[in-house]
Amino acid sequence: MNRRCLLLFSLTIHTFVCALSQSYYVCDGFTFTRHQITENAVLPTDWSEIDSITFAEPQYPEIKIEYDGATATVSIPANVKGVTCSSGTSSHVVINSSNTTEEYLYTLSGSSTDGSFTVNGDYKLSVKLNGVSLTSNKGAAVDIEDGKRIDILVADGTVNTFSDKPKGAQKACFYTKGHMELKGGGDLNITGKTKHALAAKEYCIIKASFTGNLNILGAISDGIHCGKGEKGDGENNYFQVNGGNVSISGCGSDCIDSDDYGCAYINGGRISMEITQDDGNGFKVDSIIVMKGGEITANVTGDVSNGIRCSYRAYFNGGTINANVAGSGSRGIRGKKTAASTTTTVANGGYLDFGGTNVTMTVSGKTNTSESMTCYGIKADQVLTQTAGDISIEVTSADTATKDINAKTDNWTGGTRNGKTK
Repeated sequence: MNRRCLLLFSLTIHTFVCALSQSYYVCDGFTFTRHQITENAVLPTDWSEIDSITFAEPQYPEIKIEYDGATATVSIPANVKGVTCSSGTSSHVVINSSNTTEEYLYTLSGSSTDGSFTVNGDYKLSVKLNGVSLTSNKGAAVDIEDGKRIDILVADGTVNTFSDKPKGAQKACFYTKGHMELKGGGDLNITGKTKHALAAKEYCIIKASFTGNLNILGAISDGIHCGKGEKGDGENNYFQVNGGNVSISGCGSDCIDSDDYGCAYINGGRISMEITQDDGNGFKVDSIIVMKGGEITANVTGDVSNGIRCSYRAYFNGGTINANVAGSGSRGIRGKKTAASTTTTVANGGYLDFGGTNVTMTVSGKTNTSESMTCYGIKADQVLTQTAGDISIEVTSADTATKDINAKTDNWTGGTRNGKTK
């Protein structure tokens, strides 16, 4: 929202101070909060979480899909234009939308052991998960082939579970072609039986308004994946966490992969990762990581694996990181240098900057002799810089080659490290 709009909104609020029953509504997609107008009314501060502000209670066109075993009932209101369902009463619901002017809400409920939800369209939309359970034997459980902003609203207090077809052709169990934004206060459980569990072709944001639990229960490849595979910068390829609880386990590759020059921004929330796979990563980022808040917990038991791996530069300026590094040749945090640019990574990385994040780590792994990889708590291929924050690494390994920190260049000028202060 620009400054002019803010000024007009502020003046409007004070125009209504005498009408204390007057309310205004702060909207974020298809979710909104009601605020009473008073003489001391305070404007919202986090404008990234706001789409619009109105004085009339929002009314949204809602398309309802209710699953019941082998069938599904699709209800499209008369005032919804350009939306049709081509699947009849089948439990594999296919929505086709030619709408390009108005955002619609799709609400999913019920359950099917052989069902799915597909949308083909070209305009932003929202999907509300209102206690739905889908197992697909055809492909993805959710496939939104729409390159615009896609809101996923996990209804408060609900449990929503998705699983896809094994050995299928789908990219993920739960997939959006556009920008995925996760909101709401319920539970979302996803298992990927062909490739990724949750995937967005471009960016994926877990909003501050998401107060629920995202549980990745397993994936053949990545637990969460974002990245286009065809864009040479990180403008639309990023993963951002502002709130909620994320738990990831049982992945064959990476727990979280921000691919194709991808970036990552951790501002809040909690992420817990079990890295049991060999040669895998908890959090893999091909470009830049910026951590300002939140909490990351990584349990690394796979061999030659990393809790957090950044292929260019990481800025750890807030929040906390807790890690257990038990796999042979594994690292808790890795700043990796790549000799030459590839289709996904930036060349000559390997920089780790610690400016306020508190790190607690236990390292019990040994050297992996077959891969000639030494186990470290923190490894920077080029430069490690610490100016603030506390780094506490306990090495319990019997292997004398295992170390707490290894860097080509170590610039420690501030903060504490293993109880010592600079």
